[in-house]
Amino acid sequence: MQTLAVVENGSVLIGQGKTMEEATQDIVAVQLPKIKTQIASGELQVDNIDVFCEKGVFDLNSTRCILKAGKDMGLNINFHGDELHPMNSAHLGSELGALAISHLEEVTDDGIAAMAKAKTSAVLLPTTAYILRLTPPRARDMLDAGVIVALGSDFNPNAYCCSMPMVMHLACVLMKMSMPEALAASTINAAYALNRSHTHGSLEIGKQGDLVIINAPRWEHLVYQFGGHQELIQYVIIKGEVVYENDKVLNL
Repeated sequence: MQTLAVVENGSVLIGQGKTMEEATQDIVAVQLPKIKTQIASGELQVDNIDVFCEKGVFDLNSTRCILKAGKDMGLNINFHGDELHPMNSAHLGSELGALAISHLEEVTDDGIAAMAKAKTSAVLLPTTAYILRLTPPRARDMLDAGVIVALGSDFNPNAYCCSMPMVMHLACVLMKMSMPEALAASTINAAYALNRSHTHGSLEIGKQGDLVIINAPRWEHLVYQFGGHQELIQYVIIKGEVVYENDKVLNL
């Protein structure tokens, strides 16, 4: 699975002599048609289109233009918005039928309601709020409103963390999620945010056999033992095959 990432460090570098308007036009008129041709030929597989809707990057109109062009190609809308400033990204995503929107630290009450109605997933990134000292996303308000909440690590140069147990821990502490909510957000809801919940994200007949086996009396220890999860994970299984075994795991 791949995502066409149209962000300041991705497919479009606005600093390379292009204004936002010029970059938007280039994406819509040049880049996306080329990608469409590559998809049709089997040279490239792309499932989602992503734009960083933010002040100084792509404004709401440019974001709408790019996302709509991607949707018209058959791509899922899965973009970044309402992170540093309230950009009305949640409204835009809901209007366009977005599969998911990431960040949402600055989402409004109306934006939350719109996402709940549209069944647009909120991909929340507690490590970003922690490392960048931002106000944490309003997970509790989103959950109470019926938004499908997923969690991600935002593994990125400015939020360097690829540990989902630590993400789940921070979600419970900073965003007031319960452990079961954090588990669902990291598994089945995360799969939903990638349009994969029919094949991934839960242990069910017919789904891909991806799981971890931990050596602990309760699964909650994976979240509770902040920074100590490595010693709990005994096996990692992908597609039904053991891909990692921890021979140093201790019996509890």
